[in-house]
Amino acid sequence: MKRTLIGLAVATAAVASTIAAGGGTVAADGGQQRPTLAAVLLADAKYDDAAGFDRNWYDFDIVTQAVLLFPDLVEAASDPGAQLTAFLPNDAAFRRLVGDLTGTSPRTEADVFGAVASLGTDTVRTVLTYHLVAGPPIGYRAALRADGATLTTLQGATITVDVDRFVVPFVRLVDNDPDAKDPIVVWPQVGGTLSNGFAHGIDRVLRPIDL
Repeated sequence: MKRTLIGLAVATAAVASTIAAGGGTVAADGGQQRPTLAAVLLADAKYDDAAGFDRNWYDFDIVTQAVLLFPDLVEAASDPGAQLTAFLPNDAAFRRLVGDLTGTSPRTEADVFGAVASLGTDTVRTVLTYHLVAGPPIGYRAALRADGATLTTLQGATITVDVDRFVVPFVRLVDNDPDAKDPIVVWPQVGGTLSNGFAHGIDRVLRPIDL
């Protein structure tokens, strides 16, 4: 996911450089430590176009470009000392959200990102911070043992862990929109164990309010 942002100027390019610098930390003996959340977000940059998008709807280009709008979120994602659990909607998840809100189905990731950005920076920030949980990071094994747990997000509202054990156990996240289908974790621990927590890919966007 490239470090450029549609319509943003040089200041945002500097923010992107901050993410790149925080992509991995170097140990005192010169060895490379675990990557940060920032490094995971930028992991497939070589496959993206100049705006940071590709044709793979199952990676995380759109959430990456959204995070780049907010320097404090960039700083947290780049900080190897942070403790975060991030739930990352894949690009198809944002396409579903835009479809639910507008009744349209944009053909490209850039068009989806444009539709999301048009909601306004306050709304985008609210949605992003609703996908971040501070505190001791939650790995997937721990999540599978946490059925019914309530997680308080950086946005302030909560999500509930719902573990379905009907066939193969999986984790569903219950958000604050009772009428919408809840996301499930489709890519546990993206990038493995990170220096600043865990990232789990999800198939829908968590909604902090009833839409």
